[in-house]
Amino acid sequence: MEQVAYIVGETFLYWSSIILTLAAVCAMGIFLWLYLRKKGNGVAAAFLVPASAALSLVCARFMDWYCRSDSYESFYQAMSDYTGGDFALMGVFGGCLLAAGLLRRARIVRDLPEVYDCMAIAGVAGIGVGRLASLFNDSNRGVVIEGIRSLPLVYPVTNSVSGELEYRLATFMLQAIAAAGIFTVLLIFYLIPRKKRELRSGDTALLFLSVYGASQAVLDSTRYDSLFMRSNGFVSFVQVLGAVGLVIPIVVFSVRMVKKLKWRWWFLGFWVPMAAAIGTAGFMEYYVQRHGDKALFAYTVMAGCLAAVVLMTAVIRAVWVFGNSPKTIVETDNE
Repeated sequence: MEQVAYIVGETFLYWSSIILTLAAVCAMGIFLWLYLRKKGNGVAAAFLVPASAALSLVCARFMDWYCRSDSYESFYQAMSDYTGGDFALMGVFGGCLLAAGLLRRARIVRDLPEVYDCMAIAGVAGIGVGRLASLFNDSNRGVVIEGIRSLPLVYPVTNSVSGELEYRLATFMLQAIAAAGIFTVLLIFYLIPRKKRELRSGDTALLFLSVYGASQAVLDSTRYDSLFMRSNGFVSFVQVLGAVGLVIPIVVFSVRMVKKLKWRWWFLGFWVPMAAAIGTAGFMEYYVQRHGDKALFAYTVMAGCLAAVVLMTAVIRAVWVFGNSPKTIVETDNE
């Protein structure tokens, strides 16, 4: 149930819509600050912001229609009438990626990875604000929690069947807190002066994919209103994309490490434990769906495994950055 903020004539303004608008403005403002500070390309920024906003709106509605087609009369109605319905956050990611890619193709944007860096930091700030919209409706919550009555762990919601007040896990607040932490870490990482070879364009975006993907793989599992894939109806689309986001940085940083240092047997000391941790996290998702009474144990193990994967991903990047290639070692010895 949406809470009305203002009524202007026959127009209803909802608090959740106001919060989401503020989140979009926040993301756009931070993006412009970072991008213009780094590149100073006002022309590219003037195209990027409206193009990203427009394509994000379309892609977000498309993804919501894909996962919840029964909420719309038809595909045409879903994509043409934006006065109702909902939007899926994962579509916003797709819209921003598409907008930047098209503008790079048109040669308006030159450094595409740098754009993604700025988008990652700005986007996670917007997500942190946008999640608070659930304070004013009954979305983005988890199981009923007994014995706790306050944020950030629980928030009340009225049961649509019994009419009773239930205190459910405040997944949205945990996501907002996680987003705020990720934003802070990535912003510091991005702004600290570094040697050119230590911070390649796109690295911030890759680290964002790693840590945000891991956080959503855990937190989205706790929601009672997750978006599921049509192919089976029980696998969360967000979790799948979170897992993909977790794996991409591992592959990219590992390839760079191998190219620079050549093959070393001790690389397996990274990859084997990471594969085991990801497998364990996947099993815990299966486990918690069948043993809901042991959710705390399952999510603790899952979060610990994925946190370890994120940490080892950062270590792999550090090895690539600071490790010496065989050629460099030979040159140093000759000196």
